[in-house]
Amino acid sequence: MALISIVSIDDNLPEYDEHKHFSVRALRASAAADRFGKHSLTENHEAAEIILFVAMGNGGDYAERIRAHPLYRKYSEKIFLFDWGDHIRPVLPGLYASLHKKDYSTQHARTGFYLSPENPFIGYRPLTGKEKYLAAFVGSIDTHPVREGIFRFDRPDIYLLDSSKESYRIRYHGTPEERADFWTRYADSIGDARFSLCPRGRGPGSIRLYESMKTGRGCIVISDDWVPNEGVDWDSFAVFVPEKDVAGIPALLDELKPRAKEMGENSHREWEKWFAEDVRFHRVAELCLEMKAQRRLHGAARRIYHLRHIVSSRANFWRYLVSKKNLYKNHNRVFW
Repeated sequence: MALISIVSIDDNLPEYDEHKHFSVRALRASAAADRFGKHSLTENHEAAEIILFVAMGNGGDYAERIRAHPLYRKYSEKIFLFDWGDHIRPVLPGLYASLHKKDYSTQHARTGFYLSPENPFIGYRPLTGKEKYLAAFVGSIDTHPVREGIFRFDRPDIYLLDSSKESYRIRYHGTPEERADFWTRYADSIGDARFSLCPRGRGPGSIRLYESMKTGRGCIVISDDWVPNEGVDWDSFAVFVPEKDVAGIPALLDELKPRAKEMGENSHREWEKWFAEDVRFHRVAELCLEMKAQRRLHGAARRIYHLRHIVSSRANFWRYLVSKKNLYKNHNRVFW
């Protein structure tokens, strides 16, 4: 049994911001609902075996706000980051939903999952055989070239909708009624098909994959650079298609059609086992403890290792300087 401290760099903000507060509150709620009962939360940072910062998008800023935090300065050996942002540079050890293969490390960076404000209309929908479509995808066409290939499918039984303009406007400027209508149509697009197309977007990961698992649909995963979550029985419900082979997906779907019900049931079973609210906290704690146990560097050497992404290339060093400028503009202070 381990004591886990879940913290946020934005906990002290006076007003709720779903992008800054939802995921940390969701993990704390998962700890309260935990079905395993093996690990527990603590506010005693000294006694904690793991101090987990939960903050979306901080991997993209080289975790500077976290590395400047007093807890990191004092307890860097047990600091981890849970970040579900698309643009990830895993300076800190942690769990990253959109993890690139080159960044995977058993002691430093593992694949996490998405904890964004959830679509309330997505839930388990067992296959009935009366679904309107063989497969479906609703999403922005312009986030990665592989999605353009999907939109070239000319099949009436494959439902495709480019939601780029609509989803951005509704997400940031829409009324509650517009959001509810869009969320309903999005959830129905998954539920009305036998299979779900899950291409990568700006990052190698895809939130649609986890939403499709929750709905109970076999998944066609299209991402060459993403690291699948460890432990999940992907072979029972998902097919990984190389990005160069997107054109062959319609024929693949025809072959898979007899397995749709079985794959859908397996998909939801694995979601319940690995990503449901009452298991999330336990899975995150276990992965962090595994990484901590496998570390080979400690102390000052470990902190220097954390900075390797900054100097790994000219491009990364330039992005690091840009991130410092952006952080100064947003917080009116310089982070080291």
